[in-house]
Amino acid sequence: MRKGAKPLSEDNDSRQEAVEVGKQKDISEAAKDIGLLIPVFMTASVWDEWVTPDQKSMEQGEDQKSRLIVVLHKLLYFLRVHRQENRSNLIYFPVSLNKGGESKDIQLLSHLGPLEVGEDKPCITIMSPEEYEDNKVN
Repeated sequence: MRKGAKPLSEDNDSRQEAVEVGKQKDISEAAKDIGLLIPVFMTASVWDEWVTPDQKSMEQGEDQKSRLIVVLHKLLYFLRVHRQENRSNLIYFPVSLNKGGESKDIQLLSHLGPLEVGEDKPCITIMSPEEYEDNKVN
């Protein structure tokens, strides 16, 4: 974990507690299907705002699974590119998703950190850059 950062499982919740109370979604199985072998989580706000399709997107045949796969494939691409250029545990990556019948370009952030505070087992958390900034200790 980055020095000076709060745990990414907000309010000092364990990762499991964050998932149980709905602050994060465990998307590890979908991530495993595309080749990511460590646990992957997504904040509820990214899930609700971007992975859950709105009515117009559903009318165009989109569903949560297809939108999640778009996000994960983009992440996987940027993980591979980033690993060659940089050793940071943060990766910003753009994703295009439909909202309100229009394609929207959004910026997401992947944080490689511990599965639980004080543990060595890694995981990835996908969030918005704003959520990451809000979790910094001032």
